[in-house]
Amino acid sequence: MSAPILFDDFKPGARMGETSLVYGAELAGQWERIFGASSEAADQAADLAAKGASIATVMMMRAYMSIVSPRPPGNVHARQHLVLDDVPVRHERVRVEISCVGKELRRGRRYVDLEVVGTGEGGRPLYRGLMNLIWAA
Repeated sequence: MSAPILFDDFKPGARMGETSLVYGAELAGQWERIFGASSEAADQAADLAAKGASIATVMMMRAYMSIVSPRPPGNVHARQHLVLDDVPVRHERVRVEISCVGKELRRGRRYVDLEVVGTGEGGRPLYRGLMNLIWAA
């Protein structure tokens, strides 16, 4: 196992890596088991937005766990912001890229800002997220 990523390892403006995830039937089915599947057209439009945001968040976190690793214990996911451009379609491969966009010391704590960008097939924009983390080491 390699050494954990430390605060000093983050370089604002640097790309940290990318991964590819598939929005498959399993992920869609998990969402529907939690929230149910709507059959009314009006409800389906609302469900699509909620589902898109949920799926984007899951993909964002899976990419983070894969790319920004190993992490020291004790980090805090302070907040996140997500802009949803479009919703992935079933069986679509989604490319997720993570970059460090900032870091700073405030009141003795190490803050790291990561941008997460998800694009669908053909480079179709799906989402952009900003994760704000308090880094433990």
